[in-house]
Amino acid sequence: MFGIRVWFIINNGLTYNTNYMQFKILNCPDKDFRPYLERAAIFYAKELIPDTRLRNRCFTKIRFDANIMEYGYCSVEDYNTRKQPREFLIEIHPGLGAPTILSVLAHEMVHVKQLAKGVLKTRKTGSFIWAGKRYSKKTEYLSMPWEIEAFSKQELILRRAFQA
Repeated sequence: MFGIRVWFIINNGLTYNTNYMQFKILNCPDKDFRPYLERAAIFYAKELIPDTRLRNRCFTKIRFDANIMEYGYCSVEDYNTRKQPREFLIEIHPGLGAPTILSVLAHEMVHVKQLAKGVLKTRKTGSFIWAGKRYSKKTEYLSMPWEIEAFSKQELILRRAFQA
């Protein structure tokens, strides 16, 4: 926070110094909602990834897409030279209400943390590795340990966000 320069990028080309993870927000359904979304993303990143060096080396696009079938989705977009994920895409369905969008963003930011720290790894085959253990893509959604963590932390950081 003190002297670290990281830029917050929004799709109209304006940049803001946030001292945190870099974000780009695309297709936000309501321009009046954008500042709340920005503040939530910054807060979630700070809460979930306290390591400033790691957090500041990550870039996350938050894109609203009415064509996705889920409430939200997180994927890796690119890796650094050490093959560690550092660029992420969070897709959120724009038809959700504001409280649900903030909840979905919190959930997907937990996945960004898991991927950035290397606890969760995705495979080209569709399988996953969580804490060194391989999981089939057929594993039931609510039985996946990364989803269990995401649901539990999403509620925790939502409560903290509204207390801040």
